[in-house]
This record gives sequence, structure tokens and C-alpha cells, in this order.
Amino acid sequence: MFELISKYLDKIEGFFIASILAVASLLTFTQVFFRYALNDSIFWAEEAVLYLIISMSFLSTSLGVRKGSHITLDLLKSCLPPFLIPFFIVISSVIGIAFAIALFYYGGNLFLNTLDRGQLSPALRIPVASVYAFIPATALLQVFRYAQIIHAVVTKQPIHSESPQQ
Repeated sequence: MFELISKYLDKIEGFFIASILAVASLLTFTQVFFRYALNDSIFWAEEAVLYLIISMSFLSTSLGVRKGSHITLDLLKSCLPPFLIPFFIVISSVIGIAFAIALFYYGGNLFLNTLDRGQLSPALRIPVASVYAFIPATALLQVFRYAQIIHAVVTKQPIHSESPQQ
């Protein structure tokens, strides 16, 4: 079950991350062209690129958990006897879940407070809450990814199938 969901989630996350990066790059290039070649600027481009990169960064966190690319205590893990390594991975994942739950809670509060106030971004005039919505949404994705790691340890499956560390 985890693998089927993860397979599609990997593709969806990868598509959105690549799309956001492409749009941000194209918008940045266009802004530079307008500024230096046409001596004009797109007044909202900087803000749009900022929000795109922030959204992409939050979206990338769960994929980072899946691929095993977040900072880990590999030195400590390498010093443990082999029979304790699965326990260490589960404890690390539980800590990751606790962090993601805190991120969901506080990010959700930030989203709701901003939504209640109806705050708009200065240049784009979009609700800032729409940008903050990425925080609790990606925290839930992180919880799923950490649960996937715990499931893999318990069922003795590979943890990070495409990770260079494994």
C-alpha cells in the first residue's frame, strides 16, 4: 500500500517541483531580459519568484525524507551494532514525525490567522494564506514519508530505494 501511494506521490511531487523550478527560472530570465534589454521591469516578478521558491522548498522536504537526503546522524548510526540500527532509524523517524506534527500545527495556525486577516501580497495581490498553505500540507506529506520509513523497517524492506547512502 505504502509503495503504491509513494510511487504516485513521487511522480506528483517531482512534477510540481520541476514545474515550479521551470516557471521560476523562466520568470527570472524574463525579468532580467526586461530590465537590461528593454529598460523596464515586471513589477510582480520578484515576489512571484520568491513565493515559487518558498513553495518548492517546502514541497521538496517530503521528497527529501523519501530519498534520505536530509541531515542524519550517520556517524552515530555507523557506531551502533547492526541489530540496533533499525531501532535507531525508527526513533529518528518518530522524532521526524514529531517535528512534522509541530510544523503542521504552527504552520496551520499561521495559515488560518493569515486567512482570517485576508492579507494580500503587495505586488501580486494574492492571498498570502495561499502561500502559507504549503506549510501544513507538506508537513502531512512528511508524516506520511516518515511513516513509510517506519513501515519499511518493520517489514524489513529497503528504506530509501534511490538513496546513495543505502
